[in-house]
Amino acid sequence: MKLAMVGHLSRCILLAYRAPVSSVIDLIPDGLELVTRDGWAFWNIVACRIESMRPAGLPGPFGVSYHHVAYRLYVRAETAGGEIVEGLYFVRSDADKFLMSKAGNLLSDFRFHTANISLTVVEDRFTLDVRDSSGGAGDAHFSARSSEDARLSDDSCFASFDEAARFLKYRPLGLSCDADRRWLKVAEVFRDESRWDEKPLSVTDARWSFFDHMNQRDVQLELATRVAPIAYRWRLGRRERLAGA
Repeated sequence: MKLAMVGHLSRCILLAYRAPVSSVIDLIPDGLELVTRDGWAFWNIVACRIESMRPAGLPGPFGVSYHHVAYRLYVRAETAGGEIVEGLYFVRSDADKFLMSKAGNLLSDFRFHTANISLTVVEDRFTLDVRDSSGGAGDAHFSARSSEDARLSDDSCFASFDEAARFLKYRPLGLSCDADRRWLKVAEVFRDESRWDEKPLSVTDARWSFFDHMNQRDVQLELATRVAPIAYRWRLGRRERLAGA
């Protein structure tokens, strides 16, 4: 059974961190493999405000608006038909609506928790605060400002900002596996690519309790961007048989 949902991203920041492959290899299930470069794997963190999330076909007033923070790893999988599918494996999500956490865990493998989340934008400054109600593992504070200077850190594993942006471009697929590791489960995102607009951010503070909780001691920021408001459509329920299943 496939389920289609629609909504609007009104505020969104995307962050990519590199981490040693050895520190995250045990976090993904058999059937998926990490997308790597020079011994590094990559985390993708999204923090966004979603407006009027609802089943496709229902008008906006029936939707639910909420904040969502998610920690994903860049992964790929091979299907029985030989197709290589790249996407993101959700290790943890936080939402500030209990209903979304419950429904999300019933309908997806995004591993939702309920937390207090504030994502504010004042002129060119972005601030995120997360207070987790389940032991503090999802606590976070992040601040950044818009920047015209698109540059990487001196120790980046990429040669240029453009190279990093191409490699780390947000994959609009959530990937997971069934319990028997026989089927690839795909959560799809559809958007108007001509309206997808990312601009660099200059990070002034970033503290993620999740990384401490998962023993991620050597994570390094590679890319920070903000995304302009855009309409989204999600579709859950796609399954592909895994190679070797």
